[in-house]
Amino acid sequence: MPITKLEAELRPRARERIAQGLLPCETPSKMWGGPGSGQPCALCDKPIKSNEMEYEIEAFLEGRAQSLRFHVLCEAIWQLECARDDYLKKHP
Repeated sequence: MPITKLEAELRPRARERIAQGLLPCETPSKMWGGPGSGQPCALCDKPIKSNEMEYEIEAFLEGRAQSLRFHVLCEAIWQLECARDDYLKKHP
C-alpha cells in the first residue's frame, strides 16, 4: 500500500511518543470532533487551524486525565500505530 511522505514522517513519531508514554494506546474514554481550536496537535505539534477538523480525546497519562487534540490524519495514524503495536504484542 502506498504511503505518503507525511505518513512516513508521522508513523515513527507516533511509535516514539507511544513508547515514551506521551500518547496512550488505550481506547479514549471520551472523544469529540469539531473545528480546530488553534491548539497544537498531540502528534505533529502543529496548530489545528479553525478551518481544519480537530479530534479531542480524553486520555489517562501519568495517572491523570488529559485532553489531547489531533488533526484528522494524525489521529488516524496514532490509532493505526496503536493497532500495529497491539498486533505485534499478540504475534511476536
